[in-house]
Amino acid sequence: MPGRTLATARLDDLLATRLAVAGRLLRTQADAELSHLGVGAQSLGTLLRLAEDDGLTQAELSRRQRVEAPTMCRMIDRLERDGLVERRADPADRRATRVSLSAEGREVAGRGAAVVDALERRAFEGLDRDERRRLGELLGRVLDGLGTEGAPPS
Repeated sequence: MPGRTLATARLDDLLATRLAVAGRLLRTQADAELSHLGVGAQSLGTLLRLAEDDGLTQAELSRRQRVEAPTMCRMIDRLERDGLVERRADPADRRATRVSLSAEGREVAGRGAAVVDALERRAFEGLDRDERRRLGELLGRVLDGLGTEGAPPS
């Protein structure tokens, strides 16, 4: 593919197309496999972030998940409605709201993590450990190059 431009490349040969399709297929499969838990992949991602670092602010969750603040707010609304998270005012900053997992949210996060682990094993079974590690590094660099949601790359 070196030397090819958008004008000369077939759409299916573009790395961006392949990443987008792979991401869409993984998310569709994850959503289907998580449906019995009552959450989708995006909501589970938020629960897993909180399982890693409970009590994040909505703004921090939005940044880490690389979604716009209104999208995160609606997602937290649904998760709170379903009893999976709780919102609390930040005692140090009246403008901020902190989000914490409920006991049920922690259980759903654990069960969802097992589903995602199994999906990831199946999706990448054709790659050996070094290839998976290298792919992870390369995708990390791509994400770093794209910057965070709404911000230009640094």
